[in-house]
Amino acid sequence: MTPTVILFYPAPGQEQNLPEINGKFLQLTWHGQEYLIFGHFELHGYHNQILGHFLEDHAVPHCWVTKEMLEVYEPELIVIGGGRFRVDKEHGTLALWDDSQVYGRFDERGLLDKIATASHEWSGFQVNIQ
Repeated sequence: MTPTVILFYPAPGQEQNLPEINGKFLQLTWHGQEYLIFGHFELHGYHNQILGHFLEDHAVPHCWVTKEMLEVYEPELIVIGGGRFRVDKEHGTLALWDDSQVYGRFDERGLLDKIATASHEWSGFQVNIQ
């Protein structure tokens, strides 16, 4: 099984090494690869904005129908769900909770192992799912 890819979109002008980070995240699969995409709340207040950022970065065909509605033209991209997160780097914790109003709740099954085996600085953190 291919390790899950963790991506983080920080707020503009802020260092990624902030002691505490709050925001929203999405869980999706694309071409068989699972992604956890975290966005700082100052950059992305909505889950579809996180998805839009990912689509732009990866040149995936899409269109903003309205400022709230995003259409994706890639049948192999499946959004599993989303939620909110808080990272406390000082204590080495990652908290996940809530659900996306548009995409529903993330899938908790196996998520602790997926985060632990990802190649990302948060992989060694204690993960708390609420």
